Amino acid sequence: MSQPPAPGVPPSFQPPPNYGGYSGELQSFGQPPVPTAPPPWASNPMPPAPSYAHPTAPAATLPGQRPAVVAMAATLAVTASLQWICGLSFLWLVATAGARELGTTGVDGGVYHLLNRFHYRMLDGLAWPLYLFPAVSFVLAFLLLARRQWARLAFTLTGAAAVGWLAWFVRSDLVWWVAPALYISVAVGILWTPAAHRWYGWQPERQGP
Repeated sequence: MSQPPAPGVPPSFQPPPNYGGYSGELQSFGQPPVPTAPPPWASNPMPPAPSYAHPTAPAATLPGQRPAVVAMAATLAVTASLQWICGLSFLWLVATAGARELGTTGVDGGVYHLLNRFHYRMLDGLAWPLYLFPAVSFVLAFLLLARRQWARLAFTLTGAAAVGWLAWFVRSDLVWWVAPALYISVAVGILWTPAAHRWYGWQPERQGP
């Protein structure tokens, strides 16, 4: 049984059909849809973009860890050079000051002539090798840690020259030559062990053209 119409609504009024909500498209209300032409690039797609990727070069091999003998040689050179330069400078200052304060007769006279002789021998040229060899070794010791092949060769030649000059200087009493010559020989010799030789001789692999 149909319900009576609401008050104020004519009997001939029919409610609009229910379309189930808005679907995002315009309602045609009985008109046929207008066909749309496909875009011009749909039938002729664009070719893929060329690839500009470069071939990845193989990673270069890195040198191995620095051998302990290299650091040991540098430590021996730096320690001995600093101690020698500081000790020699202090001794020279004491000799210079003592020669001015002591008398020239008696016991003081003997010490005075000894200190004065040392002072003038240093001024006559003895100071050059006594300061030059440790100073050069001190500088080369730091270059050894940077894996410089020429630094190892220069360090070796400096040590050999120092040992040779010291042997000539104390030729009348070679007992004073043994200890420093042994120290220098150890500091230089450990740089030519197989591990140190491989570390200094390492070179990066060359890439092909």
